Amino acid sequence: MPELTPSLPAPVAPAPSRRGEALRWALFRALERLSDLRGNNTLGAFALTPADARGPALWFYVTTIGELNAVAPMIEWLTAQRPDLRPVLITEHAHYREAYLARLPQAAVCISRGHSSDARRLARVLPPAMLALAEIPCLPSEAPCRFSYAFLREARRRGAATLMLNGWLYHYDPPARLDQLERRLLERDFLGAFDLLCVQDAETARALEARGAPRERLQVTGNMKFDAMRRADWRVEQATRSPRLLGELLATDRPVIVGGCVTELAEQRQVLGAFERLRRTHPRALLILAPRHPENLERMSALLAQLGEAGLVVARRSQLEDGPLAPQVQCLVLDTVGELRDFYAAASVAHVGVDHNVLEPLGLNKPLTIRGGWDTTYPSYPVYRLLRDRGVLHECDDEASMCDYWLAAIDHAPRIAEDLRRTEEALASMRGSVARHQAACAAWIGRR
Repeated sequence: MPELTPSLPAPVAPAPSRRGEALRWALFRALERLSDLRGNNTLGAFALTPADARGPALWFYVTTIGELNAVAPMIEWLTAQRPDLRPVLITEHAHYREAYLARLPQAAVCISRGHSSDARRLARVLPPAMLALAEIPCLPSEAPCRFSYAFLREARRRGAATLMLNGWLYHYDPPARLDQLERRLLERDFLGAFDLLCVQDAETARALEARGAPRERLQVTGNMKFDAMRRADWRVEQATRSPRLLGELLATDRPVIVGGCVTELAEQRQVLGAFERLRRTHPRALLILAPRHPENLERMSALLAQLGEAGLVVARRSQLEDGPLAPQVQCLVLDTVGELRDFYAAASVAHVGVDHNVLEPLGLNKPLTIRGGWDTTYPSYPVYRLLRDRGVLHECDDEASMCDYWLAAIDHAPRIAEDLRRTEEALASMRGSVARHQAACAAWIGRR
């Protein structure tokens, strides 16, 4: 089984197609056409921005802004290695388009729900010389997103190098019948279509090998998130949308609590309760609250109702220009996509919602609170588990303990400085995955 090491064998020529692959693909396509007649919701979702993008391309599948952030160093490195290729970010979520282009302005963004016709259509105008899958899904429809075998197959047909980056398993069952059939028919072909599979740990490598991944193509490279979220050199000028607002917050002595991905109502209530206690000591404090899915109107309505019941003066980031925040605002709802990492930089202390990415504020050296009860199937769980086992995560399951830690952070208590020192020591010991990924992928960079 592969070990965690940057040393790699020389690349080998792609193995010939598995016996029967063409027949299995033809069978799946027949089933897909039948589903189309019955109202397949993956059909007709294709969109390309800019619509006139053309030329040889480097395809990245990045389902959400979280995956983009997680593998950003490799996306930047691969695009720098191949400036002759147009980066194409493929996702099924149209609401990430603006955030993606803000992070990578030279890219094209392709919206697709994985229909095989989308892969052919994209390849006609932006033929891939390389394809990189960012973290998930390692199996067809294995995560709450859909990267279909059609894109991999089209990339191989065009002679593209195919890479898996920061691979990790969700252990989810496919949600729809067609997805279930795709996995049953084509899972081994899906895994066999990668030239290189870089995965986070040996457990994932063993699981993928057992399901058909060629052993010689598997490399255990660690979790890139420990590198990707390090932002000690962050400057306000790097903020793409809110530099003036963030600059003003950083210039004031106003205590700022940033709650990221706080989605569940019970956790929102706890955060609001802790903030109410905090304001007894710091009446000028500001709460910046970022719900996980601001496009979910039902959840946004519930959150705004809670804030109204709490009697807070609320502003929504989507309704503001970039400029100083009015001093009477007590809670800023960050209902935009792609800005949370920048707003953590303005935090006196941060709170991350259950099952989400603790590395964004920790990478900025911010004190952090969380709640317990994390789901082992989420991609955030391995990071949570590693840091929890190192004793550097501060879990608060009631308002009083949460407020107490926030007060200590605002007052720069010695125990907070010690927490930050121990956290940075733990994070430093877990970095290095990007270098291992680069060593693994280097042999495939120039392949045409």
